[in-house]
Amino acid sequence: MELHQINNTNPLEHAKNIEDILGSLKSLMRNEIHVFHDPKGKALLETSAEVLGGLEKAFHDFVSKDAEVWKEESEESPQKSSDPWD
Repeated sequence: MELHQINNTNPLEHAKNIEDILGSLKSLMRNEIHVFHDPKGKALLETSAEVLGGLEKAFHDFVSKDAEVWKEESEESPQKSSDPWD
């Protein structure tokens, strides 16, 4: 797992870097489960890996704009009014 120094202000490149780091850390945790003999320790690593996987996916979706929440307003359908009387 290596941190890459990014020398620009492009948030997508920074997010991709974070996504890669999270994926590496998730893999490390899963690979280290065999070292733990305590079931609670194994559960801690597996649960942590699952949480990191969720974060990794969130960063991936942000970078690739896969999820609806990350799409630009112009890409979405017209917004409905928040006025309940409309």
